[in-house]
Amino acid sequence: MSPRLPSSAPLLVVGAGVHGLSTAWHLAATGQRVLVVDKQGIGAGASGIACGVIRNNYFQPAMSELMAACVEIWESDPDAFHYHGTGYIALGPLAQESD
Repeated sequence: MSPRLPSSAPLLVVGAGVHGLSTAWHLAATGQRVLVVDKQGIGAGASGIACGVIRNNYFQPAMSELMAACVEIWESDPDAFHYHGTGYIALGPLAQESD
C-alpha cells in the first residue's frame, strides 16, 4: 500500500527520474519543502533504463539554453553529481529538408 499523499505541498515535482529528482534536490538545497510524485517510482521510466547519457543537442533554442545551463551546473561539481563528460559527435546534413 502506498503512503497517503498530503492534501497540499509548497512545491510539487512530477516525475522521479534524473531531471525531476535533480530539480527537487536543488530546491531542497535552498531550504524549500518539495514533494516528488511519480506514477511508478524512482527511476522507473526512461531514467532507469538509460545508458548514462543526457541529450544536449536540441533544435529548439529554449531547450538548448536550458541544457547549457544544466551542463554548467554539473561541471561545477562533477563529483557531487557523478558527472563524467565524455563528448560526442553528431553527424548529419547541414540543413534539414521538409518531408
